[in-house]
Amino acid sequence: MHTTLSFIPEELLERILELVISPGPSEPTHRPSWHPYAPASRPYSKSHASPIAPSPVLNRVSPLLVCRAWLRIATPLQYRHIALRTPRQTVLLANTLRRNPQFGLWVRSLRVEGTFAALGDVSCMCPNIEFFDLTVDNGVPYSPPVANADVMQAAEATIIRFCEGFGRLRKIKHLIIRKTAYLTQPRPSLIFDYLSRAIYKWRDLESVNITFRFSHTPSSANFAASLAAAPKLRMVRAALPAVWNSTLLEISANPALQRIELAPDTELLGAHLFLAEARKHPRLLELIRAGTPLMRARAHTTTVDLRFGPVVETGQRAAQCERSAKPSGSAPTRRVDPRTGIPLSNAPNSSRAYMPGPRGVPPARRMSAV
Repeated sequence: MHTTLSFIPEELLERILELVISPGPSEPTHRPSWHPYAPASRPYSKSHASPIAPSPVLNRVSPLLVCRAWLRIATPLQYRHIALRTPRQTVLLANTLRRNPQFGLWVRSLRVEGTFAALGDVSCMCPNIEFFDLTVDNGVPYSPPVANADVMQAAEATIIRFCEGFGRLRKIKHLIIRKTAYLTQPRPSLIFDYLSRAIYKWRDLESVNITFRFSHTPSSANFAASLAAAPKLRMVRAALPAVWNSTLLEISANPALQRIELAPDTELLGAHLFLAEARKHPRLLELIRAGTPLMRARAHTTTVDLRFGPVVETGQRAAQCERSAKPSGSAPTRRVDPRTGIPLSNAPNSSRAYMPGPRGVPPARRMSAV
């Protein structure tokens, strides 16, 4: 029995087209618009006769050109996840939404990879955005060798128009923040000030992902205060600070917050400065333990004997290991030091045998794991 695409249920066809059209997580990251070596799009390479691989964006749009039925089914999927990488893309999207207002109702996530003035026009026509991915930059496409008043004034106007779009997004649930500029600069600091004001209006905000080390600045203090007041905030993910700052401590004052995830996890063992200070604040430490898997393990104490080198576990943990290794009903074994051959004490109440060492040698040290 031969089956054509016209007999496939639209629900199944919609699911198939969604897998084809939706951008995947493995899609390569594009260079920012201000990058001086952004690759130019050419259909053929100069050094080779073979054509360059087609753009992944064209591959995703191709199913919409198959037939009218596919166009009708796939158009809402095409506008569900929007990624804006250049000012021109933002302007074209704003013009499209003006001509087709129903397209804006389908947008659920928006990723903006720069400071684009037309974002304010786009945001007012997309009232259902729940996922917002923001990249904070310096607001200018290049750094002029001589400060030009007209260029700086245009950059300030672009920043203000860009930031005005934050307040028009009222249904944001998930926020991701990236940056390509220092937060101490005036324009990135202004962006965070506007973002802090908008967060007070985002009553449905549930998670925030800060992809960089957030240093303590006046703008970051306002940002932390706005997150501390978010009524539905459940999770905050942030890069592990190199040194102690009070940003995460201020955010942890939110009573609705359930966990703080520190990334990357592999650097936790060396973060003595931040974690040592975080232990002084029970609420912050509780949230970090709940969100960071490496911090959930219960701390145990070990003994490092500088005279002989081997690490010996002591206390109740060592006694449990000794009881589990010894068979029931057997005679007590004689403990001998592996290096010197000297018999050790088997007293039941002693947690660790004491053996005096030569003069000038420091005694054993007790170390506690994180």
